[in-house]
Amino acid sequence: MTRLDEDQLCGPGTNRVGKWFANKGWVHLILLSGVCLFMFPFVWMVGMSMKTDDEAAGTDILPAIPTFRADSPSVRPPIVPQQPPDVAKSRWKSVLPKLEKITRDRLPATMPVGAELVSDGALRDAAAKELTATTIEKLPEKLWKQDDTALLAGFDKQLDPADLSKALNNQLARLEFLQLAAHSLTAHTRDSKGDDAFEEARIVNINSGDQIAAQWKIESGDGKLLPLGKDASYLRYHFNSPGDAPIVLRADFDAQMTAEQLHKIVVSIVADDSWQKIDATVDLGSTHWKSGLSYYVAQYRPANIIFQPPGFDDTTYRPRLWIPLETADTGITNPSPTSATLRLIISPSSTLGAIWGKVERNYQRAFRSVPFWTYMFNSILLVALQMVGALLSAAFVAYAFARLQWPGRSIAFACLLATMMVPSQVTLIPSFVIWRSLGWFNTLNPLWVPAWFGSAFFIFLMTQNMKTIPKELEEAARIDGLNSIQTWWYIILPLVKPTLAAIAIMVFMGAWNDFLGPLIMLRDQSRFPLSLGLFGLHADQASDSTLIMAGNMLMTVPVILIFFVFQRYFIEGVTVSGMKG
Repeated sequence: MTRLDEDQLCGPGTNRVGKWFANKGWVHLILLSGVCLFMFPFVWMVGMSMKTDDEAAGTDILPAIPTFRADSPSVRPPIVPQQPPDVAKSRWKSVLPKLEKITRDRLPATMPVGAELVSDGALRDAAAKELTATTIEKLPEKLWKQDDTALLAGFDKQLDPADLSKALNNQLARLEFLQLAAHSLTAHTRDSKGDDAFEEARIVNINSGDQIAAQWKIESGDGKLLPLGKDASYLRYHFNSPGDAPIVLRADFDAQMTAEQLHKIVVSIVADDSWQKIDATVDLGSTHWKSGLSYYVAQYRPANIIFQPPGFDDTTYRPRLWIPLETADTGITNPSPTSATLRLIISPSSTLGAIWGKVERNYQRAFRSVPFWTYMFNSILLVALQMVGALLSAAFVAYAFARLQWPGRSIAFACLLATMMVPSQVTLIPSFVIWRSLGWFNTLNPLWVPAWFGSAFFIFLMTQNMKTIPKELEEAARIDGLNSIQTWWYIILPLVKPTLAAIAIMVFMGAWNDFLGPLIMLRDQSRFPLSLGLFGLHADQASDSTLIMAGNMLMTVPVILIFFVFQRYFIEGVTVSGMKG
């Protein structure tokens, strides 16, 4: 077949693409596949850091996207029943609707409280799917090997009456209020004899359960508080658009403590996963506060919203799980020092606002679970000291090996390279003993001082680069009157900038990610770098993988940014150092 015939059959463009792919396109495809493969763990970590812990148990890589929620109560999205591994796909498709129908027929006829605003059919369908999915997980494996009649009968027996009675209620999402309580501080007083005495901290239950619907007020907005049995009240609300005015709930009460005695105010709720935003104002006597952060109504679960004014806890390193209260200029001035007013301001979240709330939620929790900026300062300080020390020592020592002639230079260089063969674990205990004898245990000194004495690898890297510099430059500098130190500073260092950049990047990555050194040498939490400090998330929140992944992202992103910004210098420095001298 001639070239003309090939072009007529496939077209000249197709032929060129085929030749390009055969020559080098397949290499690009392999490289892109490798990039995707190595990027997958990072993408998974990013997705996990934005999930709720409910979603973390699922198989989806990316988190669910929240949207604007106009009404509450609403129907919760059900769990999709999962096909058992040993069941044929055709049988699964035919039997699943029958299982859901059995569940739906056995649901109670009475609708739960708060279901007036939702569709009966939608609520029943969601409850049937949810209960079917959980019941299928309990079915014995041998039941799937029998015919459909036996399977359906066995499934019907497996349905728990207690689960059936709660299915509709569990599938209805409501914003419920369980309790309002005020906590006091431990007070230092004096008794009648003038001796020191301490007043124990108190918890004052302001109101709870159906009392909330009776005693709280809707100050503004389209909402209504209704009782939900004796244990809770719920808010029925409607927003026409994300731009609607917020709903303001107001509670007036006697806190039985003054502003100086108040430790925190706790509002216990059951969230409806609407991602609406809650802010607050608190007026106690003549003192006025407003919330410094917003609380997003996330997930379908009980939660405590803790509002806490500035106090002793702010000076500690404990996790800050509360919403800080900031001093406000205006508010309601109550007649009594113990009279209080709490306003909860529920603002609708647009789809973009809800997405942003979900993205920032775990990162905000990570920031407030540890003294993040203290750890960040320590890490930056260690990185800076190690980088300066490593660059100066490597460049200075390498200059002596590469450019100066002195007796025993080759032997000294061989001994230096030999130290690279000694594992760091061998010198770990002797180093610890030395630092402790110097009184440097529980200080940052052992983590940065060694960098100023040089690293064998960095000295070797710099030596190889300096050997490539023509000697004529050095001789010209000597003719101009420069001594060895001046030649090193003005002539040699500017020519080895790529290698210095490569060493700086490697030192940054090593110092930023160093965990073992701080773990052994430090005990004071105020001296922890970020690598060791964020380990506290693993220890304190071991079951909260989404929070841990957010912390891991805070550790990983700076290293990635530094590498990609300076990768050209890194590659150039390593390449130049490998050239023959």
